[in-house]
Amino acid sequence: MAEATSEKQGCKACGKDFLIIPAEQLFYKKKKLDFPENCPDCRRKRRLSLRNERKLYKRKCDKCKKNIVSTYSADSKYTIYCQECYWEYLG
Repeated sequence: MAEATSEKQGCKACGKDFLIIPAEQLFYKKKKLDFPENCPDCRRKRRLSLRNERKLYKRKCDKCKKNIVSTYSADSKYTIYCQECYWEYLG
């Protein structure tokens, strides 16, 4: 049986070459996912660009209507719960 080898890819965002090691290849195949098109650095930058750590909003819990502080504004399309309602929802 041939040993798996790392696969070399070119990043579509920055053009830098990166490797997909055999363990990663196995993971992507097991999950039926395509191999990544961007290098780990560009993927990390993209994930971090979607985070909101700077802007906080006053809004109401969508379940109990208690005033809370959230990273999502009141006009956000997401359902936001206060901590108590969130844990109740998971319970």
